[in-house]
Amino acid sequence: MDNQVITTIISTGGAVIVGLGGMWITAHQLGKRMDDLRDGLGKRIDDHGKRLERLEDSFTAFKDVVNSKLAAMDLEIARILDKIGGAK
Repeated sequence: MDNQVITTIISTGGAVIVGLGGMWITAHQLGKRMDDLRDGLGKRIDDHGKRLERLEDSFTAFKDVVNSKLAAMDLEIARILDKIGGAK
């Protein structure tokens, strides 16, 4: 083999090694970014779940207050109607 062929084989082999190393580093970085994204997304989903639970609790408390006010109003209306009906 002459020197040009040997140089070409060595250069090609080096390029392959560098290319594979670059692909491995890129794949590793991509995997790390995907893991970070998954972790961040999981945290956001948990945060939204907690906020939704708080909103549901607030709505339940509001509903209970409204229902108690409506029950008191209904009782007052019944009392007034009884007074009106008893006066006749």
